[in-house]
Amino acid sequence: MNKRYCFFCVGTGGHVFPAKNIILQLLKSGVSEKDIIVITDKRGVKYFEDLNIERIQKDFFSSSSGIFGYVLNIGQFIGTAWELFNRLKSKNIDTIFTTGAYIAPYAALISLLLRSDFFIQEQNLYAGLGNKIASYFPSTVFESFPDTRNINKSNSIFTGPILNIDLTDKNQKKVNQGFTIGIQGGSQGSEQVNQFVYKFISDLNDSNVNFLHITGPNKSSNQDVDKAFYQQVEFIKDMDKYYKSIDFQISRAGGGILEAAYLNIPQLLVPFKHGTTANHQTLNAEYLVETGNAITVEDYEQFSKIMNNICEYQNSYLKDNYKPQSVKAGNDDIFKIITSGSHE
Repeated sequence: MNKRYCFFCVGTGGHVFPAKNIILQLLKSGVSEKDIIVITDKRGVKYFEDLNIERIQKDFFSSSSGIFGYVLNIGQFIGTAWELFNRLKSKNIDTIFTTGAYIAPYAALISLLLRSDFFIQEQNLYAGLGNKIASYFPSTVFESFPDTRNINKSNSIFTGPILNIDLTDKNQKKVNQGFTIGIQGGSQGSEQVNQFVYKFISDLNDSNVNFLHITGPNKSSNQDVDKAFYQQVEFIKDMDKYYKSIDFQISRAGGGILEAAYLNIPQLLVPFKHGTTANHQTLNAEYLVETGNAITVEDYEQFSKIMNNICEYQNSYLKDNYKPQSVKAGNDDIFKIITSGSHE
């Protein structure tokens, strides 16, 4: 009997795209669409509308007070998990895969009830609460960064990240001739990164550097950024095309920064300093600084100083200030592990 797979992923592209890329690899290998199920929330479901697979949409409890939040709301958590278990128990699920966040503990408990193989993918150097909890269930954890913290290390292996790009074209050539800077703040954009860029662009009268700015949904500026060297879009579906067009990237410091690092594109990172992502963005950024792939800034003064140098000296500045090390991609290794053998 064919193996059947169930993916638990929620929220933004950073959690959904890794799951979707493994699903696409499964489909390409010959796995039937009927053997794949995705469980997600209202934010995540839109990413799978182009695939003819079963999608289950649910609202999930997310704790804002650590593990105590799950304890205090254990009834709600168990109720949702039990409902999903009843929907899945007749579907002969062999493998459950989660990309973390607040859905991971649900995936962990249901994998235990179904006696399914359970796999966790952690995108950041400092794991979030959901994956930390899930990692203490019988599972295999795939680490995107070496020596990931805040997670059960006894069942963790470093594979590298699941990248949302064509891995066969690592040494890709640029499609444009001029020096181009790409800007992105994750699938939802970053208001701070956007404002830094808007201010810098507004002060440029002319430039021989091109700017391609992915603002994120509903984050387009009302400011006057009508400059010939500047292009603004909310979203780019074809990230291979985006990376082929840029020489340098400005970004937040989520797990997605490993894509540009894999392609040896130098980066200027503005880590998010507040909320639940503060630890992992700071540590992600520090790792790429240590490997020579990135420089980090905290305020606009630092940002503008580096940007002025890059605009003036371009590739010579990058050569003098960046010594990038290679980054391992985990797509193929993770695919082989979750598809190997037969379910017991």
